[in-house]
Amino acid sequence: MFKQFIANIPGADNYMIFSLLTFFTFFVLVGIYLIWMDKKHLVEMEHMPLNDENTLSENSKS
Repeated sequence: MFKQFIANIPGADNYMIFSLLTFFTFFVLVGIYLIWMDKKHLVEMEHMPLNDENTLSENSKS
């Protein structure tokens, strides 16, 4: 059924290839970003919810 709708659209194969390449490129770039991400920043973000009370008390003292 889906194949019949796609067959009626001229140049549909170009749209499908473009969308596949777009999503593939996006996920590859996100993967590269995660590999090259600063590990200290990652640890800070990991502990952020646990250190919420300490951060609030330190900010209120200033």
